Amino acid sequence: MEIQIKMAAGEPLELRQEELVPTGHAIECRITSEDPLRGFLPSTGRIDYLRQPGGPGVRWDGGIINGFEVGLHYDPLLGKLIVHAGSRDAAIRRMARALDEMVIRGVESCIPFHREVMEEEDFREGKLSIRYLEDHPDLLKGEEDESLLKAAAATAALLQEKESRRLRVLPEKEGSSSGFSAWKRAGWPFSGCR
Repeated sequence: MEIQIKMAAGEPLELRQEELVPTGHAIECRITSEDPLRGFLPSTGRIDYLRQPGGPGVRWDGGIINGFEVGLHYDPLLGKLIVHAGSRDAAIRRMARALDEMVIRGVESCIPFHREVMEEEDFREGKLSIRYLEDHPDLLKGEEDESLLKAAAATAALLQEKESRRLRVLPEKEGSSSGFSAWKRAGWPFSGCR
């Protein structure tokens, strides 16, 4: 910070290039109130829950709190999630964990999109260009949402089948002297009803 202020005041940089040695790898994800699955359209609303990630090498630079109203008239940037680790691979793993921990409810956000990017092979290998999104259109298709929808439908079907088996009425055999009605066999809770 001191060096930045001196340079802004017109003073020469006191360091030589060979003295500047980078250490580790950093990744920044700009967390916005935009819906990536709808062309990054802005999302408005009130932040009703915010959970920020933490831990070593994780930083959240944000300007929102619970109750914050996100409107259309300003930049949709909610904050910057930044991680640092010893290597690119470690930084990607750290960012993936931080994105998993980050929760913003009340508006759509690009968090799921960034999470998908952390798993994408070209990104992981550092094969990037300014056409990254055009070259990877699957990142914007919402496949995870579709798989969740399919899982929910399958669960609903299984629960429906279980319920229909529970309520299935078995026909009473002719000449049976059990005295129980079909309602009783189906588990009807009122024992006095026949």
